[in-house]
Amino acid sequence: MGISNRKKKQEENFDDFPPIGGLMVSKIVSEEKKKPLFMYREKRTRPEDSGWRIFSGYESQDYTDNPNNTGIYNPSTILKIDSSIKELLLKGVGSVFERENDKSNWYEVEDYELEDDYLTKHKLTEVWTLEINNLFERIKEENGDLLYTTGDKSLRIAIWNKQGKNRQQIFEEYQKQINNRDESNFKTLSTFDFSDGLIKRVGYEIEEQEENKKYSVIYSFSFIDEEILQMTFYYNNEKDKNWAIETWKKIRTE
Repeated sequence: MGISNRKKKQEENFDDFPPIGGLMVSKIVSEEKKKPLFMYREKRTRPEDSGWRIFSGYESQDYTDNPNNTGIYNPSTILKIDSSIKELLLKGVGSVFERENDKSNWYEVEDYELEDDYLTKHKLTEVWTLEINNLFERIKEENGDLLYTTGDKSLRIAIWNKQGKNRQQIFEEYQKQINNRDESNFKTLSTFDFSDGLIKRVGYEIEEQEENKKYSVIYSFSFIDEEILQMTFYYNNEKDKNWAIETWKKIRTE
């Protein structure tokens, strides 16, 4: 077998597709080989679940309600039926896509209601609270930081003390660091100051790159007397910048 044929065979098998977890797929797609027309990614129910739910678009409500009419499959199995969903499968929790027929382009659906799509309040410490969409998975990392992620956008939180310094002193210290930061590796794209009467807030935005993938990062710092809350937002879609800023602004103290 020639090199080009071996490469083609590997691509058709999709063996190198990232291990995102299993797909819940209608048997009209998996068994009758109808290409999907509708798919969405909800919050996963268990670690091995990707959260993706994939349908042909021809299912009745009665058909969908019967659990025997769906199965759990590896991504490679469904990609062999329809490779057009390859890039879509890498989109994050909360994504919804549809198309008119199996020859047309996929488009993102904005008004489909997912079960876990609502804001919820999290108590981070005795002082800090965070309001964030329930679609985000919460993970406590080994170093004690908290990670909230949907897969394509994430928020990492760290909290530490600055004993003996009030919020204004801490604010001025960090504002100076941001204004004088070394930009030889990552240029500052934007700076922020969302301070209010209770919390001082300052931060900046840069663009980082991992292999061939570029993504935006906002480093945000919120200060009260003797305490700092750092929130680092990661996203690769410009529309998610507003999500990052609004989530930052929702940080409160009790």
